[in-house]
Amino acid sequence: MAELHMLSYKLQDLQFFNKLDKPGQVQLESTFNFSVNYNQDGTRCIAKLYQGAKDKSEGPDHKFFVSVEVLGVFQIDGGLTDEDKKAFHVQCYQQLFPYADQFTRQVCAAGGMPGFMLVRQKMSPDKVVINKKG
Repeated sequence: MAELHMLSYKLQDLQFFNKLDKPGQVQLESTFNFSVNYNQDGTRCIAKLYQGAKDKSEGPDHKFFVSVEVLGVFQIDGGLTDEDKKAFHVQCYQQLFPYADQFTRQVCAAGGMPGFMLVRQKMSPDKVVINKKG
C-alpha cells in the first residue's frame, strides 16, 4: 500500500469583498472544486482546492464574495493503485482544507465578517472517480 506525504502548499488565489450594509446574518451559496493530478511515474501528485461563497442575490451584483484556491504538492511512497488514488483524493482534501479555511477566516475577519467558515465537503473514497488519461 502506498503512503502519501504533504511536501508543501501554496495559496494560489484569494478574492474577497464585503459590501454588506450592516453586520448580521446573510444567506450564502457555496462553490467547490477539487482535483488531484499525478505525475507519470506515480511518485508525486498536485491537489488543487477551490472553494468560495457569495450572497444569494437575484442580480449579478453581489454584496459579499470570498474564494480561495490552494495547491498542495504530495510525495507518494510505494506502488500506486486506483484504490490508493481514491483514498489519496480524500486525504489530500483533508490536509489542504484547514489551510484554505484559515486563509479565508483571517481575510473575512479583517473585512468585517468574523466567524466566517468554509463548508467542509463530505468525501468518501468509494465516491471518487478516477479519470484515465491516454
